[in-house]
Amino acid sequence: MASFLLVDEDRNFREALAIALRLEGCEVASAGSAADARAALAHRAYDLCLVDLHLAGAEGLLADLLRRPLPVVLTGPHADLLDRAAGRFPRAQVLEKPFRARDLLDRLAA
Repeated sequence: MASFLLVDEDRNFREALAIALRLEGCEVASAGSAADARAALAHRAYDLCLVDLHLAGAEGLLADLLRRPLPVVLTGPHADLLDRAAGRFPRAQVLEKPFRARDLLDRLAA
């Protein structure tokens, strides 16, 4: 069973995506801040971490995450901003909002 950590300030987005992933049989944890994400990561390992680019402290969190052997997906609604961030964090995958839970599962499988 795949496990995900969803890091996004938008509670509605986190909850909707978590429900969709759980319906696919996944384990899901969520965090509304970079600090909450770091706390979650201190207690367990995840198969993939999704981070919203607009999250306060996202760049520092991404730098920390990319030091781990953990797939990281960077998301947000603006392709141009995601492309620039992908240039700064080349190991992170990008996934423009809106997307489906299946799109995130496909990233994990890749």
